[in-house]
Formats: sequence, structure tokens, C-alpha cells
Amino acid sequence: MLSLKLAANNIKKGFKSFAPFLMASITMFVMIFVTASIALSPSIHKLKGGEALSQIMGFALIVLSIFAVLILIYSYRFLQTQRSREFGLYDILGFGKTRIVGVAFLELILSYLITIVAGTVCGIAFSKFLFLIFVNMIGGNYFNLVISPTAIILLAFLFLIFFLVLMMIGVWIIWRSSSLDLLREESKGEKEPKSNLFFAIASVILLAAGYYIALTVDNPISALMKFFIAVLLVIFGTYLFYISFTVWYLKLKKKRASYYKPNNFITTSSMLYRMKANAVGLGNITILLSMTIVTVVISWGVFLGTENVVKTFYTREAQVFTVSPNENRQEDIERIKSAADSKKIEIKNISDLYFVQDLAVDRQETANDKFATSTKQGVMFDKSTYYATLTTAQTLKSLGNKEIPTLKDDQVLVVNLAKNNKNKTSENQLQSLQWYGDNYQVKDTLKTVKDFPASGVTTISSKVMMIVFANDQAFDKALANYNKVISAGQEFSNLASSSIIFDIKPVDEKRFTKAFKEEFNDNKDLTISYRSEALQDQRANVGGLVFVGFVLGISFILGAALIIYYKQLSEGAQDKRSFKILQEVGLSKEEVQKTIKSQVRMIFFLPLVITICHFAGAYLMVEKIIMLFDINDRSAILTISLGTIAILALIYYLIYKATSRVYYKIVER
Repeated sequence: MLSLKLAANNIKKGFKSFAPFLMASITMFVMIFVTASIALSPSIHKLKGGEALSQIMGFALIVLSIFAVLILIYSYRFLQTQRSREFGLYDILGFGKTRIVGVAFLELILSYLITIVAGTVCGIAFSKFLFLIFVNMIGGNYFNLVISPTAIILLAFLFLIFFLVLMMIGVWIIWRSSSLDLLREESKGEKEPKSNLFFAIASVILLAAGYYIALTVDNPISALMKFFIAVLLVIFGTYLFYISFTVWYLKLKKKRASYYKPNNFITTSSMLYRMKANAVGLGNITILLSMTIVTVVISWGVFLGTENVVKTFYTREAQVFTVSPNENRQEDIERIKSAADSKKIEIKNISDLYFVQDLAVDRQETANDKFATSTKQGVMFDKSTYYATLTTAQTLKSLGNKEIPTLKDDQVLVVNLAKNNKNKTSENQLQSLQWYGDNYQVKDTLKTVKDFPASGVTTISSKVMMIVFANDQAFDKALANYNKVISAGQEFSNLASSSIIFDIKPVDEKRFTKAFKEEFNDNKDLTISYRSEALQDQRANVGGLVFVGFVLGISFILGAALIIYYKQLSEGAQDKRSFKILQEVGLSKEEVQKTIKSQVRMIFFLPLVITICHFAGAYLMVEKIIMLFDINDRSAILTISLGTIAILALIYYLIYKATSRVYYKIVER
């Protein structure tokens, strides 16, 4: 009973010491509660994309749990250091380590209960708020988030495990330390670290290797595979940079004449003396800031580019599609018009398409003015592999491409479809095409075509082309020759697609769908889809990724802010003694304040500068990863990146202003 009363009084009277730890615990609980409550809520299954969000939230729950353990250990270790003198006095007064451990255990139990109660209340409110944001983001209409009791029980059990881990750490610290060690722990400074040229060079090599991988990536698929290798190299390089390179650099500055100027002498010596303690914290902050930028840029880049992606595949609002042979496209167009007229619905800009996309073709080594196919199947990322879209001149004319020359059966047109036209010059020189046994004259090379549905491989290959044949018969023959050579002996063959596309008002889509089904009840091969529905589905699927990125971004920023706050508290306590000595030996208060501000700025803004350098090195790789989602608007990606960096820098500056006040109050007290 006495131990319980003592534990409660310790938290109450020493709330300034416990507040940072409780703040960290509640913050991490709330962020994990958001992910768990949404992932396990029955409400999520009533939304489009809800299943996908639930799965992604499960992944986020694992990431945040690992992150929370690290933050809690960091904050509890800081609390133990702050209270080590108190524990030492208890031991000297005969309280005994067993009872001290018991008090620490009860303090953790009370802290756990405070975390669960406060975290649940805040978590419910924050979860409902973020759920509203998600529903609005995907254009949903169900706004009531039902909190599952399972989520609360799961979080309570998870944090019970976390606090048991903290208890084991606390017991180990108390039992391994003598009374004098505990009394001296709070005031014990760090020894000046030894400079290690080998590790300093290793940090530069690791960072250079990570940057090289990121800057030399050539396609989105390899970008995704190499991303994790580059990340690991940069993480290890960052920690070694702070631990070894900065120490080596500061010791190098000591050899310069400018070192003996008062301000430089004090700042450099002070930074060098405690760099061993600062290094890991600065590394943590840099990694968290870098993770925040990458997560937010990728998630928002994908989400904001969704509309453009859908428009490239749906060049008109409605699409009637079949992969079965359809020689009656004109008749179907008339029936579609008839269905619209029956419901008094306006449709316009009707076009019919006949095409096949993304045929992998292996090109023989020939002169630049000749394109000759081999009998091998094209292999992704192979230098000789091209992706071909086949269509007809009538299809392009139907889409509104007016300047299409008349073609003979042995003539074709060529169009470069790649987003980055590296092969544009080569294809402009084409004079002849040898296509699986048939020879064609390339009559002209078109720069662009209007309203043709996008190819699915333009984001992963720079060798994407369109071949335009004279008519349906020439097209069918070319596709048959391809299947005969490439698909021979295989269980599948590439089929031509027939599409009829047109514009219709979204408000009329449900009525038209009903009329369409009534008109074409004799043809089940025809399917109709709409751009507005595809956009909503895409937003629902991508919205989960963006939402998780948003939650993780907030968590990483809060984690960085907590680490910064703890660093300010610990640095302030050490610097208070150091600067008091400097004033006693004759330094003016103004010089001390100037030195303090110089050191604080360096500690604060070095991680931000390194973070921006990391992202600059990773930018091309991030851009390629976003392109995997068929988003090719590079100016939009750049704008999102610069905007994210600007917002993060502003938030970081506000954290600096808020936490530096705590530091100045401690030092100048």
C-alpha cells in the first residue's frame, strides 16, 4: 500500500518528469488506435476499397507498433535518467532495490492505465475525424465509424506487452547500478568521442553508393526492387555520418586558426564533447524526416494523379467493350443510339475502335530504317524488346484524327507511344516493316494520335509503338501471324478488342445502363463501363494507400518532435552547468546566448539539410515508383515534392521554436 501511495505521489509531484513519457505513450497509442480501429471496424466494409484499406492498415499497424516500441524505450530511458538521483537516494536511505523496483513497477502500471484511458478517448475522436477525411477523399457516402471493442482490447494487450518490456529495462538499469552510480547518472556527461577515419570514409561510401543506385535507376520495376537496397545503404551511411564523419570534421576544425576565436572555440568544443550522444538522435530525426517526405510524396503523387490516369484509359465517358470478334460495330452504334433515344438521353462523340495492345516484340538487329521482328518472344527490359499496339486507319479517323493518309494493304503508319521519346529519332527513320513473314512499307510516322486509350506499359518501357494497318483484314492477318509465331504451342493467344466509346452525362449513366441491357440482352459479350465509376473505384483503391501514408507521415513527424524535445531537455540540463562555468570565467551573458543559439541552430537544422539532400538523391527513384501507377506528369510530381518539403520545413521550424524555448529556459534559469 505504501509503495502504491509513493508511486502515485511520485507521478503527481514529479509530473514535469513524467509528462514527456506520458505524452509519448499517449501519442503512440492514439496513432496505433487509429489504424486498428479503422482496420477492424465493420464500417470499413461498407465503402468501396474498404477491404484493401483494411489490409493496408494491418501493415501500418505492424510498422507503427515497431516504431512505438522504439519511441517508448527512448522516452522511458530518458525518464529513468532524470530520476536516477531519486532512486539513488531511496537506496541510500535503506529503501532497498527490491522495493525501488516495486515502486517503478507501480508507476508503470499507473502510467499504463493513464495511457489506455486518455489514449482511448483521444483515439476515438481522432479516428472518427480521420475516417471522415478518408470517406471524403474517396467520394464515399458512409460517414459513421463504428469502433470495434476488439480494437480496444487488442491495443490494451499490445501496450501491456510494451510496458512489460519497459519494466524489464527499468529493472535491469536499477539492479546493475550502485547507489553512487544512480546519484551520478543524471549529471554524468559524455566522454569526448574518438574520431575514426575509417568509419568517416565508410559513411561517405555508403551514402554515395545509395545515391548512385537511386540516380542510375532506369525503369520503375527496377526502382522498386532497388529502393530497399538504397534505403538500407543511406540509413547506415546516415548514422555513420553523424557518429564518425561529424566528429572527424569537428576535430579537423580544431586544427584551424579560426578555432581559437571565442565563439568557434566554445561551439566546436561543446558539439564535439557531446557528439556521441547527439549522433544517434540526429540520425533518428533525419531518418524519420526522410521517411515522412518519401511516404507523403509517393502517396499523394499517386492519389492526385489518379484522375489523369483514368482519363488516359477512358478517353470518353462511356465505353462498350468486347474481346469477341465483332464485325457489326456500326450496327451496334445504331443500337446504342436507339437505347439512348428510348430514355431521352443525349450521347455524343461516338467512335469505334478495333485494336490489340502491348504485344511483346523482339526486334532483329537491322539498319535504322528497317524494323524486322524475330521469332523470339519479347522479354521485359531486354534492349531489343518493343511493345506494339496494332490498330486500323479507320479507328484513328473515328477518333477524330483527320490527317490520316489512305493506306494500301502493304502499307502502315507508325506512332511512338513512349512517354520519354528516346527512340523517336530512330522510328522517324523507319522506311519498312517486316512483321512475322509479311513486309510493309512505312508510309508515314505520326507524332501523336488523338483520344486513343493509353498503353499499360508506357510507364515501364521507352520502346512502345503503334502500327496502323489499312483495314480490318490487314489487321487480322498481322495479329494472326504474331499468334502463329509467338503463341504457337501455348495455351493462349492475343485477341483483338472492339470498343465503342462516347460521351454521356454522369447523371444519366444508371438509366442508360438499364436501357443498354434491355437493348443488348441477346449479346452477353458486350460490357459497358464508365469513366466516373472507374475514377471512383481507383480513388477507393488508391485512397487507402494515401490514407496510410498520411497516418504514417503524422506518426513519423510526431516521433521526430518527441526525440527533438527529449534532446532539448537533456542538452539543456548539461549546457546549464557548462555555460554557468563559462560565465564564471568571464564570458558575457550576450556571448553565452549567441553561442547557445549557434549550437541549437546547428543541431536542429543539420538533420533538415541532410534530409533534403537524401530526398534529392532519391527523387528519380521516387518518381519512377510513382510511375508504376501510370502517373507520368513529372511537373505534378515535382510540385508535390517541393510542396511537401516546404510544409515539412515549416512544421520543423515550428517544432524548433517551441522546443528551443524549453532549452533556453533551462540554460538561462
